Amino acid sequence: MPQTNQFDLNLFPVFLAVYRCGSFSRAAEQLDLTQSSVSNAINRLKKQLGDELFIRVGRGVEATSAGHNLYHQLDSHFNAIDDVVAAMDQFDPTLHSREFQVYANEVVMQLLQAPIDKLTAGLAVDIVFKEPPSNEEQLQADLQFERVDLAIDVMSQIPSSLSISFLMQDKLVCVARKAHPRIQGPLSSEAYFSEKHVVFKMRRSNLAITELYSETALPQRKTYSEQSSLLSMLATTSKTDAISVGSSRYLKEYAQLFNLAQYPLPFDTRPIEYHLIWSKKLQRNSANAWLREQITELVQTLEL
Repeated sequence: MPQTNQFDLNLFPVFLAVYRCGSFSRAAEQLDLTQSSVSNAINRLKKQLGDELFIRVGRGVEATSAGHNLYHQLDSHFNAIDDVVAAMDQFDPTLHSREFQVYANEVVMQLLQAPIDKLTAGLAVDIVFKEPPSNEEQLQADLQFERVDLAIDVMSQIPSSLSISFLMQDKLVCVARKAHPRIQGPLSSEAYFSEKHVVFKMRRSNLAITELYSETALPQRKTYSEQSSLLSMLATTSKTDAISVGSSRYLKEYAQLFNLAQYPLPFDTRPIEYHLIWSKKLQRNSANAWLREQITELVQTLEL
C-alpha cells in the first residue's frame, strides 16, 4: 500500500459511499458528484491499493473480499471523524432556523402533531411530518441520503448505514359502533368471525393489519370493505354494523367523535413497536440528536 503522504485520502469517502449505497449513481447523488467522478475515484483507489474493490451485479455493485475488508477498517474511523465535526457545531433551537422532515404514519402524526406544535412554538425550528413511501427500500434510501431527518416506523430490520432506537408500543383492538346490535362487550372467536369486517390493509406490505400481527393463522373473514386509511376505516365502521381492527392509540383520539367502542381481540397478536430510525452519519449530529431527544421525551410524557 502507498505511503500516507502519497495517498489521496479523499478517495476513501467516495469508496464508503459506494459501499453503503451499492451503486455508483446513488453514491454520486449522495456526494453531489457526477457518476463519472465517482467511477474515476474508485478506479484510482483500485490502482493505488492493487485490489479489485467492486464487481457489477445487475444495476448496482457488490464489494469484493478486498472491498469488504477495506470498509470494515475504514468505517469506524470515519464515523469518529464525523462525530468530532458534528460535536463542534452545537445546535440551538432558539437561534438556528431549521425545518426537520420526519416520516411517520397517521397514528404517529395524530399522537404527536399537537405536542410537537406546542414544543416548537417560539423556537426557530419546524418539524414537518410526512407520510412514508410504501416501498421500504425507498424509505431506507431517503434516510441514507438524508432526504429526511428521521423516520418513526414499525420497521425493525435495517441496513448497517442506519441507526435504530425503540420509541413506543401500541396494540390492536376490535372496533365497533357503540349502538351495534350484537356487540356490547368482549367477543368470542365465533362472534368475531361471524361479523362482516372493514379491513385495513397496510400500504407497504399490502396485508391486512391482523394478518401482519396475528400470532397464528386466522380463518377467512367476511369482508365488508377494504381501506388504506385508518380514519376512513373508523368512519365506515361508525356508520355500519361491520367491525374493524385498529390501533388502540388511534382509536382513543376518535372514539368519541365517531361514537365507537373498542374491545379485546379474541386471538393473540404481537404488539406494534415503533422505532426512531436515522442515518448513522447523523448519530452525533447535534441537530438530529436534539430532534430524537425531543420526540422521545414527548412520547414518554404521553405514556404517563
